[in-house]
Formats: sequence, structure tokens, C-alpha cells
Amino acid sequence: MTFKYRDYDHYDPGTSLETVHQMWDDLRSECPVGRSDAHGGMWVVTGYPEAYDVLHRPEVFSSHPVSFPPFPSPFKMMPVEIDPPEHARYRALLAPPFSVKLAESYAGPLRATINGLIDDFIEEGEVDIYQAMAIRLPAALATIMLGTPAEDAEQLQQWVHTVVHEGTTNLQAAIEAVQGIYQYFMALLETRKADPSGDDLMSLLLRVEIGGEKLDEETLLGFSFFLLLASLDTTQKVIGSMFWHLATDPGLRHWIAADPSLTPAAVEEFLRLWGSVINTRRATEDTEVGGVAIKEGEQLLILLAAANRDEREFPNAGRCVLDRSPNRHMTFASGIHRCLGAHIARVELRVMLDELLRRIPDFEIADEAQIEWSQGHVQGVVRLPIRFAPGPKERS
Repeated sequence: MTFKYRDYDHYDPGTSLETVHQMWDDLRSECPVGRSDAHGGMWVVTGYPEAYDVLHRPEVFSSHPVSFPPFPSPFKMMPVEIDPPEHARYRALLAPPFSVKLAESYAGPLRATINGLIDDFIEEGEVDIYQAMAIRLPAALATIMLGTPAEDAEQLQQWVHTVVHEGTTNLQAAIEAVQGIYQYFMALLETRKADPSGDDLMSLLLRVEIGGEKLDEETLLGFSFFLLLASLDTTQKVIGSMFWHLATDPGLRHWIAADPSLTPAAVEEFLRLWGSVINTRRATEDTEVGGVAIKEGEQLLILLAAANRDEREFPNAGRCVLDRSPNRHMTFASGIHRCLGAHIARVELRVMLDELLRRIPDFEIADEAQIEWSQGHVQGVVRLPIRFAPGPKERS
């Protein structure tokens, strides 16, 4: 079967782990930019230089809306849906809470959280690792960053899942989830206003000033909403896909487990191979991309994971090459809207990989038939039963 641009739909329930990369390779081999009839029509970008070109022309390609079809959010999500020139001041002010130094400060709490999650299933010898680790870890990290109770993680996760995965099939449920998220952050905002001296993310943002003025409530809520979407669903899908890769490549898994110094390079290759996010842009004028004419107002879907497997940029693109250099993957996008949380995501994945392979260096897929792949703007493995030799808990 050969896949064609005109039929491409990122929400197609027929897409699977077995077909998705062949689909993207087929599209790119046809041409790096093609037209889909889905959702009223959109341009789909699968080539690396073409995607890079779009992401580096923010004056021509607006990032609002951040999804297509758009999420039912009442506010613009800061700073990802803000275009130049306003974007620059917001980006500069929001960058400090996502610095390398602050990201590394999460390593200790993350290590404790990860080992607690492993303790929950290591004696069993079998688990859906997506549910047990990929779902729970990013949600737990969100509560650490926000300084909120750990038990809030499950509710935050449920809201995000509904917004991302039911927006096109159950709009009312998605709207109610968005309302729940905003109500949660409004209550948190009021609490933090009473004492904004803490080192949690909301307190840091409350202390930020632009031209001597604090960020307004709409900006804070829009940013908080985006933070939740970006920190949970995206990392969860990368983790699920990464575990699938490790389960099916024991040689690679043993190599990394035996030499933890390889972990940072492995994380970069897994990010390249299994980047989960699809970016969108809207043309603000007539232009062209890769020799294809794009009209003002037309929507573009940038398949970053497809661009990350473009042989023009990455020789042997389908292989995991730990010494790949340079590795200019675009999993965190590129240009002015490059992901603020990239440093945090790298720390999260690095610590998780180190701890899991330290305690469970050998595992395999328990049932191939149960593996699931998600569709939509964030794609990846979302069900992965594995088996392994049971081990002891590290905490009583």
C-alpha cells in the first residue's frame, strides 16, 4: 500500500505503529510538501529543510492556532501562539524558569518519583509500562513544577487526555476539560498571589514583570494551560515509544544499561526517532515552501517526526545511531517557538532511562497484539505490556 497526501489525516484511527513511518516515508518520497483534503484542506510538510524553513519564518507563518482543528481554548496559549514582535518579550521573560540549572534541580525529586513508580510494579514481573510509567511520571513532574499536591496528578492527566484526544470526537467533553484546567489554575493563581515568594513555576511567573508591570491573569492562565499540555501528553508519547524501541532491541538496551554515560546520546536519538508532536502554522501572506505555492490563510501541518527521518539530514535515518553528530532533530521544533521545556524533558528522560535500566535491564513485549498507537497532534505508543524478571522494592 502506498500512502498519498490527499488522504492524510493526523486523526485517522487507522494509523498504527506498523504503518506510520512507512506512511511518512511515502509522503516525503512523493514530495516534501503536499496537499491533504482532511479538515477542509491543509498543507502537510514532511521534509526536513522544508519544515525548518517554515519554522524559521514566523513573520510569514503564524503559530496561532497551535492545533488544527483548534483546541477549544478561550485564551491564546503563551508564548507558543504569540507571533512577533510581541513574542520576543514574552519568550525572554519566560525563559529563566526553564533554564538548564533549574531543569537539573528536578533530577533529585524525579529520581525519587521514578523509583517509587518502579516499586509499584517491579515485584509483579509484568506491567503495561505506558500506564505505569509514561502516564504517571510527566503528571507527577507537573505537580513538582507547580508545587501542587502529588494526588492532583491523576486529575491533571485526565483533563489533558480529554482535550488532546477527544477534541474532534467529543467537543463538549473537551470544552469541559478546558474549563476544569482553567478553574484549577485560577484557584492556584489566587493561592500563589497571597504568597508569591516560592520557587514553584506559578510563583516565578507572578514575579515576572514587563515594562514594570506584572503579567496579567489572561497571560498567566494561557501559559499555564499550554504548560500542562506540553509537559504531559508530549513526553508521555515519547516515553511509550522509547520503551517499545528498547523492548525490541535488546542489544541496544544492554549497551546503554552497561554504560550509563551513553544515556544522553541515547535520549537524543530516541527524541529524534520518536518525536511525538505535530506543529501547525497559518500562512499570513502568499508564499511558497519547497517550490510549492501557499496562499494566505492556508493551514500547514508540520510533521516533525517525519522531518526527523529525512535522509537528506540524517543518513540511516531509521536507525538508532548513538554517536550521530550532528543531531539537529526538530522534536522540540526550531526557531523562535522552540520548546521552552526542552531542558526539563531531557533531564526527565535521562533520569528515567538510567533508573529503569539500572533496576530492570531485561524486558520484552508481553503481547504484541495489545500495543496501541495514538493519533492526533501528539502521536506515539500508548499501550505497551512488558514482562521481566521480578525484582525487589527499594523502599519498604
